[in-house]
Amino acid sequence: MRRAVWLFVIALLLAAGWTVWQRVPTLAIAEWDFAGNGWRIVAYDWAGLSYLWPLALAGALGGFFLFGIAFAWGYDWARDSDHRHQIARLTDKRDRALAEAEARVAWREQAAQQAQERAEQIRLEALQAKQQAQAQAQTAETHVERYRLRARNAICAAERIKRKTARSEP
Repeated sequence: MRRAVWLFVIALLLAAGWTVWQRVPTLAIAEWDFAGNGWRIVAYDWAGLSYLWPLALAGALGGFFLFGIAFAWGYDWARDSDHRHQIARLTDKRDRALAEAEARVAWREQAAQQAQERAEQIRLEALQAKQQAQAQAQTAETHVERYRLRARNAICAAERIKRKTARSEP
């Protein structure tokens, strides 16, 4: 935006210079002749500027002052405009970064929740497998005890039969 202000100032100065360049060759300075009661031409062209130095100085100083105020205002406006654009761009960039960060946080929270749910599922499966294993071990132990009892009973029955047959053989 500041470039636009500088380009405008340069164009304005070029236009003013061109206007002066075109107007001064047709310039004529005349004075009122009180004796002859009429106008008398005292200078033509660029030589007339020496007669107009107080007016030119006042115009230059006034123009410089007004130009300075206008330039300062325009430059300040352009700088503020640049700052507003920069703030808008940085705000947009910040908002996009914040949205991306929030999306990443939400994705990671979802992934963590899924991992936690999976871990809970695995824990429950492990607990169930442990309970099944304990139940199977209990059942196996019951079977072992029953088969031991049967084996003892069979041994005892075999011993009785053996003693009985040993008593019956004389």
